[in-house]
Amino acid sequence: MKFENILVTEDQDMANLSLRITLEELQLPRPHHAYYCDHALTMITTALRDGRPYDLLITDLFFQVDGTTKQLPDGIGLIKSAKQLQPDLKILVFSTESRQAAIRRLYDEFYIDGFVRKARGDAQDLKNAIEQIAKNRRYYPRDYRSTATQDNQHAFTTYDKTIIRLLADGYAQKNIPAWLENNDIQPSGLSSVEKRLSLIKKAMGFTKNEQLVLFCKEMGLI
Repeated sequence: MKFENILVTEDQDMANLSLRITLEELQLPRPHHAYYCDHALTMITTALRDGRPYDLLITDLFFQVDGTTKQLPDGIGLIKSAKQLQPDLKILVFSTESRQAAIRRLYDEFYIDGFVRKARGDAQDLKNAIEQIAKNRRYYPRDYRSTATQDNQHAFTTYDKTIIRLLADGYAQKNIPAWLENNDIQPSGLSSVEKRLSLIKKAMGFTKNEQLVLFCKEMGLI
């Protein structure tokens, strides 16, 4: 996948310049720019109507208040509205946000494709993020990847990884006990598998097996 139509929503000129240089170095087309979230949403709507939809939205979360009336005051509002309009739109957040819980919410609730924190070395992180997203992969910031398991207070055992890998391979949860028993892995009972998955999901803050599988794939745990 190569991005052909990119929209950057950013109200800081230096960040806009950094993004433009990064995209040029990746030999990507020059992006369109919006300084306000409302304007960005209008541009996304117009592009869809004209049959030339954006395939990548890069947006900040925080925008300077300037006294004008805006329906979408921040990047989260833009992300939600853009996803409603165009569910397949790839979204990369470029922000100073550093709270792990807030970053996780962007992935789990708003289904962003990548996050890069504005900081020293962010140009290389932007390149890495865009390259990964172009391959239909989610990109997680380095500090998020390194602390995710610690923050969730769960250390994955070999047993955990085995049952999650079986789910990823398409096994129904009810069929996992037979596989475990055939491979001499204990405990193999359905009750044990269910309790273990429930414990992991609770620790991780997930409600579905699919969320757990996706997280473990993207973190390289399975």
